[in-house]
Amino acid sequence: MAETAPSRVDDFLDVFVSPVAVFERRSDGKFGLPLLVFFIAMTALFFATRSAMGPIMDAEISRALSANPNLTPEQMEQGRKMAGTFGSIFAVLVFLVMPLLVGLGVWIGGRVAGARLSYAQSATIGTFAMFPRLVESVVAATQALLMDESKLTSRFSVSLGLGRFLDPESTNAALLAFVGRLDLFTLWITLLIAIGLKTMGRLSTGSAAVGATVVWLLGAIPAVLQGLRQ
Repeated sequence: MAETAPSRVDDFLDVFVSPVAVFERRSDGKFGLPLLVFFIAMTALFFATRSAMGPIMDAEISRALSANPNLTPEQMEQGRKMAGTFGSIFAVLVFLVMPLLVGLGVWIGGRVAGARLSYAQSATIGTFAMFPRLVESVVAATQALLMDESKLTSRFSVSLGLGRFLDPESTNAALLAFVGRLDLFTLWITLLIAIGLKTMGRLSTGSAAVGATVVWLLGAIPAVLQGLRQ
């Protein structure tokens, strides 16, 4: 009896255990459904874990506002209210746009490494590579629920990387943003990008690693620039 071909739904599980097979099946570059699934899942998790992650969000907002010494206490309080109101909207938009931006980074990194991928193929790699963020969201919220609230001083407080061990108050913000990308989930995403470049871009392992490293560095730029502003 012939084996049943995997359904497209299987891709959302296989990306965690058999990413090579996923990228082989998705070489046509049709990323619409994966993007929609990622967006809906991340949005649902965001609202489900918002209360647990609240202290971290408050700490980040307070740190960003305190970086401006010209703000009066009244202005800071107004800023906190505005951040609370518009922060959720911004976060949801990020869930939709981020995989597309990662796809652009994959396209650039692929070009540097010698791959000739279309943007659609690059966005497919970028979208599937973002799926570990779903796991990260659950892990972070679980930690936030179990930890002493006084220790939830930044988003790195619940990260599984080097940023967790740095004091956000005394560490240079740009350095913290850069080092903070050396965490389990960001490196997992980078590995998936390398696998996607090797599979869909027909690159060697070394070239795929170079392309994925370029994507990792490109991803660090916005956070580092924001840190420099602070």
